[in-house]
Amino acid sequence: MIDFTPPPHVQQTVRDIHQFITDEITPIERELSAHLVNEHLYLREDGQLAPEVLAAQRAIRTRSADRGLYALHMPKEVGGGGFSLTDMFFVHEAVYQHGIGVAQWMLSWTEGPNRMLMFLTDEQKRKYLAPMMRGEWTAAYAITEYRGGSDVLGMETRAERRGDEWVLNGTKAYITNAPYAELMLVCAMTDPSKHGAGGTTFIVERDAPGLHIGRTYRTIMDDGMTGELRFDNCRVPLDHTWGNEGEGFYLSMGMINWIRVRRGGMCTGLGQYLLDRCIAYIKSRQAFGGPLSRFQALQWMIVDSYLDVQAMRALSLQSLWQADQGDLWQLKVDPGLIQVVCALKVFCDEALYRVADRAVQLHGAHGLMKESGIEKIFRIARNLRIPGGTDEIQRVNIAKALGL
Repeated sequence: MIDFTPPPHVQQTVRDIHQFITDEITPIERELSAHLVNEHLYLREDGQLAPEVLAAQRAIRTRSADRGLYALHMPKEVGGGGFSLTDMFFVHEAVYQHGIGVAQWMLSWTEGPNRMLMFLTDEQKRKYLAPMMRGEWTAAYAITEYRGGSDVLGMETRAERRGDEWVLNGTKAYITNAPYAELMLVCAMTDPSKHGAGGTTFIVERDAPGLHIGRTYRTIMDDGMTGELRFDNCRVPLDHTWGNEGEGFYLSMGMINWIRVRRGGMCTGLGQYLLDRCIAYIKSRQAFGGPLSRFQALQWMIVDSYLDVQAMRALSLQSLWQADQGDLWQLKVDPGLIQVVCALKVFCDEALYRVADRAVQLHGAHGLMKESGIEKIFRIARNLRIPGGTDEIQRVNIAKALGL
């Protein structure tokens, strides 16, 4: 029988996380309390983060890195913690059990380092990965396009070799962290005739000639983190590729798999946070001559959320353990591992959405208020079902792995 009890070093890290949140993050969250419930304070008129919010995000990121908590999933040889995927479940769960405020900024997410960056050259690691590990630099992983979302191979951005440079042309859409990143990691077609082997990923610094930071989108989350990148004869040196020519799609899928596996701890932690709040609320809320908790209809909603949280935790741990037995961080991943990762993502995303929907309903009008924090998690839960591969794409991948 597999024992999913977190090992001692992970238990200590979870304690360190809770202490860090108490010491470092709670005071910042208090300072930003008005911003967190008012998008007009949280965001500038152009949709980007307000200066004080952006400064807080960077401060939390660098302080967490100083404590050795920011990139625990990365190998020790580059300054990470060397944690397994199963270990990281407990890390993500611990952070998200605090809900959604600013605590999530203490962990490397889409903007931070991921294991596929180990395919960088030693010089590239020194120049780019090292400041990312310190939380000083962030990246924008530019894959999606207006006409090429789920259809990754349909991307239209092109890169052409001209002399001692690559020249990029095209537009990337809905890119997380595009408004702020120091580094753009851009997947573009170098040889469309080769299909999956025809893409290459390029390292494009923010000040590269021909790179234009486009508009910032107003998304369902109102978080100011998603933007557009335009490449108009954008020139980068020949050695500014991440991996070899033709490996771009495989590297991009590795990064996407990192997005997927993180959902286990994230969704379970948020689900537990909502469940705890719902139980406390219906036990304390008085109506019709007593607490709401005496009504069986509401009890069953609580029980259904409990079942979803328990199922998320069990499926995540089993899936991540299976992924740890293989190698998710290679260019061509075994279809069986993809099946496991996709199952984790689609189940946890949909289960959290159910839990969040019930939480809004159980809290009634209060659940719709910004200051409750409940409606924000509901919006985030709905958002999760699209980035990193839609629910439908996960099912397509699982069906393929099942031989259908």
